[in-house]
Parts: sequence; C-alpha cells; structure tokens
Amino acid sequence: MDVQLSDHEDTIHWKLVANGTFSVESMYLDLIDSGPLSRSLHIWKIKVPLRIKIFMWFVRKGVILTKDNLLKRSLIGNSRCCFCDHNETIKHLFLECPLAKLLWRSIHIVFNVHPLMSINTLFET
Repeated sequence: MDVQLSDHEDTIHWKLVANGTFSVESMYLDLIDSGPLSRSLHIWKIKVPLRIKIFMWFVRKGVILTKDNLLKRSLIGNSRCCFCDHNETIKHLFLECPLAKLLWRSIHIVFNVHPLMSINTLFET
C-alpha cells in the first residue's frame, strides 16, 4: 500500500481500475489472477445448489469447523472424532475415518465413483 503524506484531505484510490473507484468486477478479476483461488473456480460452475458449492469451497480452503480448527480458536477442548476416536481433521473426516471410508465405498459400488485419495483430488478439473 502506498502512503503519501500531504496537507490535502485524505482520499481512497482503488488501484485496480483507472478511475480509482472500487468495483466488484475489478476485485473478482484480480482474485482470479492472484493464483490459489483460480484452482477453485470450477467449483462455481458445477450444477449443484449454492450451499454445496460454498461448502466445497470451504473444504478446499481448509476452513471447515472440524474439531482441530475449533481447537485452534479455543472453542472446544476435545479434538477427537466422535466416530472413531482419532484426531478430527478435514482429511480425517472426509477420507481417513472408517465411516468416511464406508461411505466412499458405498458411493463407489452404487455410482461407480472411485474413492478419493486426497482432498485435492476432489478439486481436480
């Protein structure tokens, strides 16, 4: 951020557009070009309800409120998975927990969708 001291009144200038006025479009385009978010852009094109897209984006960002994330924020005291007594992380909850493995196996049998090997596999295009 450029800060220049002067006797003039303070002003805000949005550097992403020539006229200096903020727009959602300029912010969106800057986010797309910034890198990590661009790998998640295909999530928004999937034909599922918006709440599922948002949930998938939260999973991708690693901010789902699993017990380990809650513990980092001092909101709970126990980080154990209620299904198998291992530490609950996003990876554990979606891939490693015996219940998750059973669900993925069922999905594989019914829909012929191969089980995930990593969370990143979920977001490959």
